[in-house]
Amino acid sequence: MIRRPHRHEIKLLPQVENAADARYRRVGLGRVIAMPPASLASLTAGLREDRLWVAVSRFNQPVGFALMKFPGGTAWLDQLSVLDRWQGRGLAAALIDRTAAAARARGFDTLYLSTYRDVPWNAPFYARRGFEEVPRGNWPRAFRAQFLAENHPPWRRTIMRRSLRGDR
Repeated sequence: MIRRPHRHEIKLLPQVENAADARYRRVGLGRVIAMPPASLASLTAGLREDRLWVAVSRFNQPVGFALMKFPGGTAWLDQLSVLDRWQGRGLAAALIDRTAAAARARGFDTLYLSTYRDVPWNAPFYARRGFEEVPRGNWPRAFRAQFLAENHPPWRRTIMRRSLRGDR
């Protein structure tokens, strides 16, 4: 199930992100593990502004989350994390769909994100969910700034977009 988080659950989400990121070690990206998770301030703002959602277990405990931001006046899937043992159950896809629906309801016709090109649960996963790579020459200035701020190896990263025009 996907829902808005309860205020007391916000403090759990950085732990979910850190635990979900542990899988990056398997593909030689230990630096991801060393990066700080989404801040409590950013998550609290996401809750307050209705741009944060959690995937929950059957016991109603958060096992994943999605956070949307609006850099440069665009809808941006800033963070998507699902605990490893909850992978493969459609939760990440449901979080993406919930984010896309919220972006569409706010009048956006495209949802963007940045991700690793060559990590199976990144660009290939998003491509199966309707995202396509944005050629670097077409990146708006706000995306270039976002990309630089992320502190990932730039040659392994890409920006992707999903049209929301056909979503219902």
